[in-house]
This record gives sequence, structure tokens and C-alpha cells, in this order.
Amino acid sequence: MKVNVGVIFGGKSVEHEISIISAVEAMGYMDTNKYNVIPIYIDKEGTWYTGDHFKDILNYRDMDVVKRYAKKVCLIRRGKSCILQSLGFTRRTLNVIDIVFPIGHGLYMEDGSLQGYLDMLGVPYVGSGVVASAIGQDKVFMKQILKANDIPTTNYVWFTSKEFISSKKKVLEKINTLNYPMYVKPASLGSSIGITRATTEHELIAGIKEAIRFDNKIIIEEEIKHVKEVNISVLGTYEDVETSEIEEINVTDEFFTFKEKYVENYSKTIKKGRKANPLLSKEMMEDLKMYAINTFKAINARGVARIDFLIDDKSKKIYVSEINTMPGSLSLYLWLPKKKSQTELINDLIKIAIEEYKSKNNLILAFENNLLDKFDILNGKKTNKSR
Repeated sequence: MKVNVGVIFGGKSVEHEISIISAVEAMGYMDTNKYNVIPIYIDKEGTWYTGDHFKDILNYRDMDVVKRYAKKVCLIRRGKSCILQSLGFTRRTLNVIDIVFPIGHGLYMEDGSLQGYLDMLGVPYVGSGVVASAIGQDKVFMKQILKANDIPTTNYVWFTSKEFISSKKKVLEKINTLNYPMYVKPASLGSSIGITRATTEHELIAGIKEAIRFDNKIIIEEEIKHVKEVNISVLGTYEDVETSEIEEINVTDEFFTFKEKYVENYSKTIKKGRKANPLLSKEMMEDLKMYAINTFKAINARGVARIDFLIDDKSKKIYVSEINTMPGSLSLYLWLPKKKSQTELINDLIKIAIEEYKSKNNLILAFENNLLDKFDILNGKKTNKSR
């Protein structure tokens, strides 16, 4: 019997389109002999839809037409099942969802919000849980966790948009403890959205004004000189992990911009921007894999994640830049050199999710001790019943 896999993607996020690209790619690799693939698309207003035409990337050229032929839906708990239910005058069950495969990027999708909702529904889902997702999304919390676990990361300061508006001079004094050049980043976004490089205070202020358009929390990072950027994917759980091959990012600007990643010809960008098995010493490659695993474990990630590194090519010092708990394209391409196909990786992710769900269900979630029976509810008084 096939497993019903609900693939949730889109969402109220500036990374909405990136989520669509990742989801359509992943759905194309799912084994239809094992799974009924059920697209669940969330538009930019937060309305949920389903329909098979969401599986074809070409259909997204005219979203109004796509949504016209789609069904508005919601996910609910009914008895012991998670139900995909149609909305409207006659609500009916469209599918029972056996497992959810979230492929969303940005706020509300990979920051723990969706994961918390799925936990409340009691449905197994692929990927990291609430806490790991929240930490992975917030670059400030992430760096604090990294430092607490003796994992090297870049020097940084952070502040809120309200702080900058009300105490600009004080915030600039804090930032000036770092050295130029610096990178100005929204704390909770990925895909290079809202990121600028500053070499002067004028550029810094302009960069901050750009970043606070996207986030109320801003992080400033000191640039690493003679930088080489490499990525590693990690698959598994805290107890059982494996690493992918290492890839080097060849950028055409000071950093890999959103435009380079997604707006230009996508396939050409991938080919020119990534180099598998970079020329690194055996010792450095082992260190990179160790830090990748330690980062994955430090936030208690699950499923697949991508850890991005910066290497000072002169001093050979390694820095963890960030961990992505829902990496673009699920980092499927990073596993191909290890002879793990995209379909096999997706099978692994679903298997991990089901095993974790079974393990979680063995926990005690209720304590049989009714405290309310000790109160006289009508009179608002505590009774003398023994404990």
C-alpha cells in the first residue's frame, strides 16, 4: 500500500519562489511506486491549495490560472488521522496524510512555525523539529549556540531595528568594534536576500536600512580575508549521521548573491558556481566534516541539513558560516558523488521521519493526576482532598 506524502511548500515568505523550485524538484524525484505525492501549496497570503498541476514548474507562470483550478484546503486532526480537507460550503476529506514533507524556506516555513503546527496535528514530518528549525533560521541564536559548543564562527554583533532607530550612535559604536569590510544581514532570512557588503560607514548605514526592510533583527559579520567557501550536507539524527562530499562555491562577486543563485539561468549558475571535491588537505577535509557533524548535533537537527563554511585560504582557519535545516533543493546534488541518488535520499529522509515519530510516540505526554479535582470550581476554593 502506498504512503500518502503531503508536500507543503510556498508560504508567506520572501523565499516563496525558492521554495517552489525546491519542492517541484523534490516531487519529481519521489518514488511513485512507494508514495502518493500530494502537493500542498501555500500562497503568499497564507491560503492553502492542492492539485496535481502544482507538480509542474511551468504552471507557475500564471498563478491566477493555477489557483483557479486548485482546491482550497486545510490540514486537520480527525480521530487518529491527519486529514487534508477541502474548504467551502461542502467540506470533504480529500486525502489522509500519512507523512508531511515540508519544503519551505524562510519565515513561517522553516523557522519552527510550521513544524509546531505539524506536531500539534500529531503527524510525522520530514526534517528538523521546532527548536532546531528556529535556531537554524535565526543567525544570532545560531552563532550563540556555535560559540557555546566551541565551534568557530565569524565575529559579529547584532541589534534590533528599533535599537538602530532610537539609538543609532550607540549601535554604530557597537558595530565599530568589528573591522571593515562587513556584511549586513537580516537575522532570519536566507538565499542572500537583504544582504549587503559594507566597506565604509556610509555603505554600512545604507546596508542596515536595506536589511530592516526584511527583518527586525540585524546581524553584522566581519569579513574573512582570502576566503574560500565550502558546503557540506549532513544526513541523519543526533545518534546516527553521515556527511556528503564537500563542494566549493566559486562566486563571481564578493558573495553568492540572490541574483546569482536564482534569477540568472539556474542550471548555468549551478555549473559555474559549484566545484565538487575541492583541493583541500586530508586534515582540513576531516576538520570540516567534524565541524559539520558537531554543528548538526549542537542544534539537534534531523533529516538533511547543509552547513556552510568560510576558510581563510592564507591562515587555513575554518569558520562555520551557518546551518540550513531546509537547504535549497534539499542539497540533493551533494550526495550524488557518494552514489546516493536523489530518490534514495528522499527515501532516507522519509524513513528517518517515521522512525523519529515512532520514538517520540513512546514518550509520556500526559501525567495521570487531575489537579482540577482539588478545586471547588463554582466557589473558587481548594478542597481538602489529599494529594
